[in-house]
Amino acid sequence: MTNSAEVLVLNPAYWTDKAPALAQILHTTPTDRIGDPTGKPPDPETMFTIVDPGYWAGQPRELQDALTVASGGSAPQGGRPGIAVGAVSTSQERLTLTVEEAAMALGISRALAYESVRRGEIPHIKIGRRILVPRAALDRILSGTQETR
Repeated sequence: MTNSAEVLVLNPAYWTDKAPALAQILHTTPTDRIGDPTGKPPDPETMFTIVDPGYWAGQPRELQDALTVASGGSAPQGGRPGIAVGAVSTSQERLTLTVEEAAMALGISRALAYESVRRGEIPHIKIGRRILVPRAALDRILSGTQETR
């Protein structure tokens, strides 16, 4: 498993339908940067930072959702067996929460929420300088279906 705290994905659109393969790379290959095999030059506007790659290596469905959103799409909704089925609401609500919103939803302080993000207890993604908590990941934690590391 990678020892890096962050991994930069240079072309998240390429990996959107290859999330299990990307999760395997995160699990087995120590790296701080992942491109795509097509050699497409990276677009700084679409680069995607994975914070806590060890967590995301074990969550390919959540990784799929995050890559889809980072690539400018909306997360898959039903109909794709094995990939995020039932993980996303069909309403137009946002797919992610800010750390502050997650803190409010969990009933904890803002400071504790940021500390929990830093420790990897709250799953999160980093897009640019923003730290976001995927709603689907938070729902899985609260429902008790979260896989342990």
